[in-house]
Amino acid sequence: MWIRYGLGQAVSLVVTLVRLVPLAILNRVSRERLPDATPAGVVISMTTHGARLAHVHYALESLARGNMVAPMVLWLDKKDFDAPWPAPLRRLVDRGLRVRCSDGDYGPHTKYWGTFNDVAGTATRVVTADDDIIYPEWFLERLVLANDISPDRIVAHRAHRVKLNDEGVAPYRRWKPVTGTRPTARNFATGVSGVLYPASFISYVVGQGTRFMGVSPRADDVWLHLCALRSGHEVRQVSGQSRNFAVIPATQMTALSFHNTMFGGNDAQIAQAYTDDDVAVLKAAR
Repeated sequence: MWIRYGLGQAVSLVVTLVRLVPLAILNRVSRERLPDATPAGVVISMTTHGARLAHVHYALESLARGNMVAPMVLWLDKKDFDAPWPAPLRRLVDRGLRVRCSDGDYGPHTKYWGTFNDVAGTATRVVTADDDIIYPEWFLERLVLANDISPDRIVAHRAHRVKLNDEGVAPYRRWKPVTGTRPTARNFATGVSGVLYPASFISYVVGQGTRFMGVSPRADDVWLHLCALRSGHEVRQVSGQSRNFAVIPATQMTALSFHNTMFGGNDAQIAQAYTDDDVAVLKAAR
């Protein structure tokens, strides 16, 4: 069994490395401008930090080659913003990537917070993406189509169903992937595979200010689901299958998601985030 598992992991790594080659070439040779706007009224928002700046161009180039493209904003903490940027990132900036300096140390919330503030009060939708994923060409267009069908719903390629027990919310490791497209407050969007947030939700989140720093500072997915629950925005999965996209090698050893999932980080954040009233809403949800 372990031999088969090891071979499977090796094959997966090779396939992923092969996928990186055309993205690396694209970064070096492309002169195609990234869009300043999109007819769909969407902005893609991302963050990265530290050594991961050396690899973030792979995720960005995978988004730039999509069947549907949109303006992209990369948020950096001040120390990374002021430091020299890798050449692949500078090449993307020359083509129109917006790199912005965060106004605070918000951890994983940096991924969305600045962009939410920029577009709040407009009709703009925001798609969040992670810096360590190779996104497929249909990534954005399927999110937009699903949201067009359900305009006031949060739409995600990957979601888990919140599991409850007698004490309230069950440990995160016991939650199961969503199998279906029916929207419900019990669906928990996981940002790793990309999430689209509608304008009405963005305005609600911005209205909460930086309370996330006291509620779930290390788990942006927890805070955003809590805001969805309290604002009445259900979560819809794009398809009946919860999607996992290829991970860029050498990025996961420092991934916050690894800590939150494998070492119970999400459970600690969930325990202090969800009140008895929140659990009651979850229990009453479809």
